Amino acid sequence: MTNKEVAKLLREVAAVYLLKEENRFRTIAYERAADTIDASTVDVEDLWKEGKLTSLPGVGSSISSYLEELFKTGEVKHFDSVRKKVPEAMFALLDIPGFGPKRALQLTKELHITSPKSAIDDLLRAAGQGKIARLAGFGEKSQKDIVESIQRFQKGQLKENRITLPVASVIADEVGEYLQRHRDVFEAIPLGSLRRQVATIGDIDFAVSTKNPESVLGWFLKYPKKQELIERGPTGASIVLTNGRQVDVRVQDPKTFGSMVQYFTGSKQHNIHLRELALKQGYSLNEYGIKPLTKSKSKKGYGNNYNKKKNLYEFQKEEGFYRFLGMHWIPPEIREDRGEIEASLANRLPELVKMQDIKGDLHIHTSYDLKPSHDLGSSDLKEILKYADVRKYEYVGISDHNPRVSEHSEIEILSIMKRRKSYYEQIYSSTKSTRVKLFLMLEIDILPDGKLALPQNSFAYIDAAIVSIHSVFNMDKSRMTQRILSGLSHPKAKILGHPTGRLLTKREGYDVDWDEIFTFCGKHNKALEINAYPQRLDLPDDLVRDAIRKGVRLVISTDSHDVTHMDLMRYGVSVARRGWAQKGDILNTLPYNKFKEWLIS
Repeated sequence: MTNKEVAKLLREVAAVYLLKEENRFRTIAYERAADTIDASTVDVEDLWKEGKLTSLPGVGSSISSYLEELFKTGEVKHFDSVRKKVPEAMFALLDIPGFGPKRALQLTKELHITSPKSAIDDLLRAAGQGKIARLAGFGEKSQKDIVESIQRFQKGQLKENRITLPVASVIADEVGEYLQRHRDVFEAIPLGSLRRQVATIGDIDFAVSTKNPESVLGWFLKYPKKQELIERGPTGASIVLTNGRQVDVRVQDPKTFGSMVQYFTGSKQHNIHLRELALKQGYSLNEYGIKPLTKSKSKKGYGNNYNKKKNLYEFQKEEGFYRFLGMHWIPPEIREDRGEIEASLANRLPELVKMQDIKGDLHIHTSYDLKPSHDLGSSDLKEILKYADVRKYEYVGISDHNPRVSEHSEIEILSIMKRRKSYYEQIYSSTKSTRVKLFLMLEIDILPDGKLALPQNSFAYIDAAIVSIHSVFNMDKSRMTQRILSGLSHPKAKILGHPTGRLLTKREGYDVDWDEIFTFCGKHNKALEINAYPQRLDLPDDLVRDAIRKGVRLVISTDSHDVTHMDLMRYGVSVARRGWAQKGDILNTLPYNKFKEWLIS
């Protein structure tokens, strides 16, 4: 079973527990396990085979034993007995955006929907006949909303139809800039997975600080790229853009803005843990602030934050919210309940790497035609050096793809490499005004047999190599691992490019033994790349953290095929931050001389 199938099964069990009012902590446990498995880059069935199921956050011994039964027999008797407590068709409706278990159960029961395969079509048909509007608690508007939700679902305009972080960021930047143009907007901040810089994003959510919510929402609904209004209320509105993406805006008074931003940034598990911490201290949390459980419960030093009428501590900034609970502010990127709360309480939060720490970009393709195995870049060396100079980089690495071995003899490739080196040296020497240093590198294919797609005598014409896999992705775990280790074994192979080979929303990464690769890299002073290209964002954040724990060094690069792609570096930094990377974990935060010492050694 795939991770998504396993996660879906766990969510269905959690939905039944919720409906039957089982122990809420059991419901939360299943939801958390589902979220973890859904987001994991490692196949959960492989973890079971390796005896590492409980290494996944939220997968304890109980759920682990059920998953073991699932992988051994193809079913879980306990899950089957739980799911039989509700109509099977209900689970199909949970896929529709906005449908929770209670709504799905009511509709399937009262409309006599019994077939999971036709449940959504049956619901749409019932709406067409006006049957939903006649149900208690629904009405014409609810029926219309359900129809629109189903239509968006069927068109692929739903939360599960995720887009990559860079694409979502561009949309959000435009919406945010538009919102900030209104005179009554003090602040507009993205929320949810976008603010946490997750690799793929569903809907785009904003929090807006204002004292004039009506005017601001009216301005938002005039957004030029609005295609359709979903809903509008006193504290928020939702629209669909012309590109099919949904944007939600929440407005709040500046006095409680920090509380709302914290609440809707998430993650869900981070907030659950915070609520548990607050309860132990005698408080409850919500989007408006922190509420004492008893009126006599006061907090010394927070009198100015206390709203006596509401019995609520209000926070304009997130920092104050966290400080009230005895914590340091936690960067949004690591709010995933993976130890950040404990680290904050113990004053052990990492100082995460920042964009200004980056001293150079090592993975850049130019327009120089060396008859490469893959696509050329579109910018020449002079443009790249100029762009790097503006960004105050100390160095760049030119990493064109290797010449196509299937069409050239070793002698021809050697000649190509000599001409390439001479060409770059000539161009570089003619740009005396630049302060940016140049590393002459190459991105070399690791062939299926583990050999590198460059004759040995041609290595003399490069400083170092990024080695990558660009073909034959379906090898088994053992063979793929040995293929990578063989390619990395060459003395000039210093960086493993886009290590998992994934293409976001298109292709999952190949299966390898990461422990073995981490051990090899640590022993032989090799680095793993965090590739900032939009469809890659690879190494993924969970593996970044694993690599750091094993002492493996990392490089953040853009894989630029155009000079403007160098601006993508910020997304690679975001991945590094989500993996708890600090400046010292990233090699290209080193100044030129120290980085050169590592690269050419």
